[in-house]
Amino acid sequence: MERPVLPEMLPSIPLNTATRAETAHIGPDVVTQAPIAAIATHNHDDEVRFVQIENYRSGGFHPVSIGDSFASGRYRILHKLGFGGFSTVWLARDEHSHRLVSLKIIIEEASKTSNELKILQYLKESAIRHPACGHILSVLDHFTIEGPNCSHTCLVSPFDGPDLAQISHNPSQPAGSRRLRGSLARKLAWSRSWRYLMLAITADLALILHLDLTPSNVLIQLTHVDSWSDQDVYELLGFPVQDQVRAWSGEVHGQSAPKYLVEPAILSKLESKWFTEKALLVDLGKYFMLQAPPTNGGGIPMSYCAREVYFKGKASVWSDIWALGCTIFEIRAGEQLFASFLGGPHEVIRHIVQTLGKLPEPWWSSWKLRDAFFDEHGKPRKSWPNDIPMAVEYPLIAHIRDIGSEDNENIVRSEPDGNPIFEPLGMRLTEAEVEAFDDLLHKVLRYHPEQRLPVKEILKHAWFTISSEDSSAVNG
Repeated sequence: MERPVLPEMLPSIPLNTATRAETAHIGPDVVTQAPIAAIATHNHDDEVRFVQIENYRSGGFHPVSIGDSFASGRYRILHKLGFGGFSTVWLARDEHSHRLVSLKIIIEEASKTSNELKILQYLKESAIRHPACGHILSVLDHFTIEGPNCSHTCLVSPFDGPDLAQISHNPSQPAGSRRLRGSLARKLAWSRSWRYLMLAITADLALILHLDLTPSNVLIQLTHVDSWSDQDVYELLGFPVQDQVRAWSGEVHGQSAPKYLVEPAILSKLESKWFTEKALLVDLGKYFMLQAPPTNGGGIPMSYCAREVYFKGKASVWSDIWALGCTIFEIRAGEQLFASFLGGPHEVIRHIVQTLGKLPEPWWSSWKLRDAFFDEHGKPRKSWPNDIPMAVEYPLIAHIRDIGSEDNENIVRSEPDGNPIFEPLGMRLTEAEVEAFDDLLHKVLRYHPEQRLPVKEILKHAWFTISSEDSSAVNG
């Protein structure tokens, strides 16, 4: 089945979720959203990048510059690793141990409510009884800093590597063209499921609910990084790219904003010799004890959000299972199953219905835009305004068969040919793997929560043990 291409013109209605504060955004509304509204521009991958940074304000991000030191000079900033809705993450040198560490600086507002430190300390105390706790990024140190934007909790962890979303990202190339080797993808998907089983299912661990089971929170561990000098860091990762900050008004910004923005290092461009085949769970800011789940859904990213969470705000182990299924697909395919290019929930729901069929009641009737795309039976409409179809049937098995279908000779990869981490271009799944993968995902991505396959059964599924000969052996 040919992969459908639809115009992305869906209305975007923001969901109350954690969104990236430094994402691409430009427009007159920016200047009215916060006292400080600044942008930075930089020519990156042949595109002009506009970065919205108005969350550098009282209660928001702490401004950081390369060379800054924290904790009485112990941690010195070398580079930026990334950012999210609630924190920025920096590569730092621990001047006491001389090792490289990751320094996470949480915004002041989230510092008051975040469960992350509490959960990490709880898991550390449980590590002797639960060996899986060794597969969670540990906290080495924590402290609080005061700055122009109030107080911030800081967490220090080992520097371990890029996340799976970064690994798969291949700018200006078709989605999925930089996917992990089949056997490695299945190994990582299985180990991720096993860790979730240990951390979220075992009753003696007080039943921890993750609520953010996405590839962005799975790190691929690097090796021998503690031997890197500062010079090695810059030779391997490049010097930090600094972007000018200027206020929309043209006025000089205050102390709340940074002197300049720093673009995150692209760890996925490292040579394969630095990568292991081990993974870690990170970012426990959305972990909750099951006896006290959040009442608003917990801010799950829309592309991984089970329907009961979106329509009812009801998070549970079963909604984690749905997110796990979406993540497993992404680990294998190198792209999201239910992508949202415009960031709105209706686009994701449309993708889900195209793939899995009509939503059950009362969700179907409560979806206000259903008639714009589907008939009463959940099938794409037969007629469209301007004869432009806005929905098609695209079943799950077709998604799976299309993995690798957009590979072509024009795709450029940053790493040399033969990198053992990645699937060779043009490699497609065999029918044996297609059928096994389809069976697994259909059992995990069921609309009714209690009908989803428990993690204990997921771990036993045949797809995880399929041989390399029965996997990616078909060249498209």
